[in-house]
Amino acid sequence: MKSYPYINQNGKRRPQNKEWQGVRAEMIRLKSELHISDNEFRPLSPHDNWRGIENNIYQTFCHLTSGATKPIRLWQCLEGDVVSANLGEHPESYLQHLLDVNETIFCGVSGSYKEQSKLWLYEGKIRTIQKIMSEVYFFDEFYFISKKYDWLICINHYDLLIATGKDKPKKLKELEKLIV
Repeated sequence: MKSYPYINQNGKRRPQNKEWQGVRAEMIRLKSELHISDNEFRPLSPHDNWRGIENNIYQTFCHLTSGATKPIRLWQCLEGDVVSANLGEHPESYLQHLLDVNETIFCGVSGSYKEQSKLWLYEGKIRTIQKIMSEVYFFDEFYFISKKYDWLICINHYDLLIATGKDKPKKLKELEKLIV
């Protein structure tokens, strides 16, 4: 598990008390500094129906009891064929082996803000998302979701890769055999 203060691969530090709205702003700042186009990565807005997308993610991949609030840790309630693998530090570096690098996907960054669970949603391509992840490296959980809701991959705060849905559990098992 990562400990505070987070220090990314480039030596940048993140203080423990930084709030999630600040982290979202940091990701947008990096998008600008790294000259990343909206075709490669962008935050979802209310015009994109991010609430509907979030609800589809929970309904498709999670076991929720009637009337229950959305869990803070989505990966703890995944249903169906779920596989996890510990591939060591920087599990995000293996994502291009699991995902089509040309596919535009949803990306969710999980965290809490003022005691409330929040899933910040983005849209982008995996290599660009990896570039941003290497700069901020602050996350509790990152989720990568097919825009057709066929699969979901998570990197949690224990640096575990977790996969569910169409073909991804099998691909993760195969990758783990090659790496470990």
